[in-house]
Amino acid sequence: MTSSKITCKLFKLTGINSLDDVKINILNRSFAEPLMVSKRDGKLISSLPEDEKNFYYTWGDISEPNELKSQTIGENQEEKELCVEYLSATANIEYPKRRKKDSNGNILPKTQRVNYTQVVTYFMSFNNSVHLIICSSNDSHQVRVRQLVGTSFIANADKEYEIPSDLFNWLFFQFIENNGSLGKGLNLMNIGGFIGNTADEHNVFKGISDQTSELIITKAFISNGEILRTITARLRNEDIDIVFAIDYESNTQIYVSQSQKLKLLDAEDNDIFFIIYLYSHLIPKLKSLYDKASERFLSTEKNQFSEKIGLEVIKSIISKNSLSLDDVSIIFNCPSDFRDTDQKLSVNL
Repeated sequence: MTSSKITCKLFKLTGINSLDDVKINILNRSFAEPLMVSKRDGKLISSLPEDEKNFYYTWGDISEPNELKSQTIGENQEEKELCVEYLSATANIEYPKRRKKDSNGNILPKTQRVNYTQVVTYFMSFNNSVHLIICSSNDSHQVRVRQLVGTSFIANADKEYEIPSDLFNWLFFQFIENNGSLGKGLNLMNIGGFIGNTADEHNVFKGISDQTSELIITKAFISNGEILRTITARLRNEDIDIVFAIDYESNTQIYVSQSQKLKLLDAEDNDIFFIIYLYSHLIPKLKSLYDKASERFLSTEKNQFSEKIGLEVIKSIISKNSLSLDDVSIIFNCPSDFRDTDQKLSVNL
């Protein structure tokens, strides 16, 4: 698989404890999606042979199990080897075209009303649990692969890879205040975009920039007490230099052409290495680092940082809009009037 960007949808498997379980219970499965037509066309369908009535999802190429090994620092600061087992499997998906009947109202032959696609998946066994990674940005194809895997094998929630609500804000803080140093040789080289939910869950703020630290709306967003839900980041340690986007459920997009391995570590190719290393090493490491720093960050640093960047936002707005001290003083001298009109004002950020 070669591409400039890989979209990864992550699921935890339930009732599956090893890659052997994956091979026995999942990779022997197939799924048939029935051809959907209106009730009045029911008789036309009943006359079709079985293979014409369904679209089939099956497994194609399946790799042998592999291992990815790397060194990591344990809880007691001693170095230990991290070993992850994984395999890849290609899902062959048939799905319907929009046109199902010919000009005479007859059901077209299946060859004329079927689309084909292949979706690469990975099964990763790590820390006594097995995860499924679907590499597709198409929501419908993701659903189809889940049906092929078997929805009964897919857990409803994955606490192991759920990102704490303030972790992305903490990363932004580390990038601004500590030059991106996260400790233990891991550095945040850049933050390049975000999507954040406001207090009103039905609205979404979105900002995209080559350098989010310079994006004033990001600072305004955080200083107003909101939580980032997705970021794009560049992380670097001795093993890897990777650019990726990640959301609060650890779904990712990996920018392969902007990423590189810095060591000759075991993996079939770069794409596989980036995916497996990101999920088995970097995301758990980010969560671990935040867990250790969260008490101090939430008790003191977060509020101090919010005040600091809030003042930067105010200064930027004043400068951008050529506001005078008299203009700004209206907020403080006539607070009730300001509250009545603040919804009508649109400030050019």
